[in-house]
Amino acid sequence: MIRWKQVSALKDGDICSETIMGSAKDDIIIKNGDKITHKSIQKLHQRGIDWISVYEEESFDTAVNDLFSEEKLEKFSTELSKVCEETLRDGRINVEKTQQISDEINQEIIEEYGEYVVPSLVKLKKMDDYTFTHQVNVAIISTILATEKYGKKKEIIEKFTMGGLLHDMGKLWIPEEILKSNNRLKDAEFDIIKKHPEYGFKIAELSGVQDTAILNAIRYHHERWDGKGYLQGLKEHDIPLEGRFLMVADVFDALTTKRPYKVEWEPYEAVSFIVKQSKKMFDPEIVRLFLLSFGLYPVNTKVILNTDELAIVVGNRRGSMTRPIVKVIRDDQQIEIDLSQEDKISIKKVVKIRMLKD
Repeated sequence: MIRWKQVSALKDGDICSETIMGSAKDDIIIKNGDKITHKSIQKLHQRGIDWISVYEEESFDTAVNDLFSEEKLEKFSTELSKVCEETLRDGRINVEKTQQISDEINQEIIEEYGEYVVPSLVKLKKMDDYTFTHQVNVAIISTILATEKYGKKKEIIEKFTMGGLLHDMGKLWIPEEILKSNNRLKDAEFDIIKKHPEYGFKIAELSGVQDTAILNAIRYHHERWDGKGYLQGLKEHDIPLEGRFLMVADVFDALTTKRPYKVEWEPYEAVSFIVKQSKKMFDPEIVRLFLLSFGLYPVNTKVILNTDELAIVVGNRRGSMTRPIVKVIRDDQQIEIDLSQEDKISIKKVVKIRMLKD
């Protein structure tokens, strides 16, 4: 919804719904979709502008048949944290317990993965949770991608789930002062971090993991399509398929997670990055599978429709990469619109959501 607002009544977080130009062609005072800040309010006052139109910042209910409940995600995260603690203490992974977590994730996705995809990922409650929540998230993403490729062949898909859960176990052998550093790592420290895929491979082998696909996921998830990854610098199809899957899942979750040394990216920004890095960092076929599953506009992306309404993406129809399911507020009611079924409504632009944050 768009409404006019006096500049004196604007507040941080309002979203401008028009582009206001000065007298010169390149004199842009404020752009459509920009966040209103104290600085932009001052600029509008200085230019003698008293009124502008803004998008109403609505509170959307986005609970749309998520694959996993918040409680179940927390359960996976807690159980995997215990596995990590045991591994650190005993030097061996509790493979049986990890397999139980994997089976639950695998079964839920295989049973529920249908025409509509609304993936849920673990939300961090504290920074120290990163290692195991990240591994759960990567397992979920990898399983979804594998389901897109292989259908509901559990015996194949479960290898990607287990690979995701175990892919960063090698970080348990990295000194904490490096792993949890809030500062930019020195080259020598990063060289140590880069050894974690090999460490994880060795831990898994010592723990009795024999499946080649799982071991490949752990060992090769930082190899790049262009050969510029680590540790072995493998290129294109020389990289085992499982490593190529995990590379996409790993980067997407890492980009969209807040860490002490970086802000999190919005899902749309991360997807755009993955698309741009196709044939560079990522196998283009895996990127295609990712877009088929998650769409170009992932869940929680805020967009402006061609009706000039502010909407939020709440799901995607499989295979419909550019026309997601969105919610808008009309007459104080939330309306769900499947854009893949609408000829006259489309996305005009993505709101710069990162600008809406403090």
